[in-house]
Amino acid sequence: MRPYRTDDFITKLYFETSRFTAFNLQWVVKSNVNDFQKNPNLSTRRSLNYQLVLKSKVANPLNLHYMILKGPYGETKIDPAIYQFEFSNENTESHYQMLPIPGSCECNKLLAAKTISLRVIMFQVTK
Repeated sequence: MRPYRTDDFITKLYFETSRFTAFNLQWVVKSNVNDFQKNPNLSTRRSLNYQLVLKSKVANPLNLHYMILKGPYGETKIDPAIYQFEFSNENTESHYQMLPIPGSCECNKLLAAKTISLRVIMFQVTK
């Protein structure tokens, strides 16, 4: 994930991956700091929230379970948590979920890095 800033009058920091392919579809992972809190720099408690975004069109709804793990070059401790969402052409963005890191100290390490290395594991659920 790479850091970006919004074009708002008061800019907000967010992170985004480049597009990647899974299940023959294009995906992106987006993340923000403290759930887009107005002034996250004034808070001592830091957290990252992330969402999975479908960038392709689908013919049928796609039910997925997904989780984030530490990346191949990442040093951050992440407690795995599995989330579920049904993607369709109308619902292309999952809900924001808290990145399960143990505390603000680990979050600050992530924010200080040039890029954030994470691994996304996705499971397709059939009905």
